[in-house]
Amino acid sequence: MQGKIEERHKEIAHIQNTIWAMYKDFLSDHDMAAYNRKMGELTKEYYDKGDKQLLSFCQNILISWCPVINGFAEEFRKGDG
Repeated sequence: MQGKIEERHKEIAHIQNTIWAMYKDFLSDHDMAAYNRKMGELTKEYYDKGDKQLLSFCQNILISWCPVINGFAEEFRKGDG
């Protein structure tokens, strides 16, 4: 059982670390298309694994980040970022 927990932990850490890296990249390059592409790639990764729980976790975190990313994107378009 411990092995399953450790594997789950690694997958959760991967999702969160990937999203954090996407966020940091977006802050440096302001490339919304790249952010959206990476978002799709991460979602597809967990869709392809067939793990509905991790896919849902990934999708929900990405949805939660949308207002933050969109807010920064708006500021960058205005030239305030």
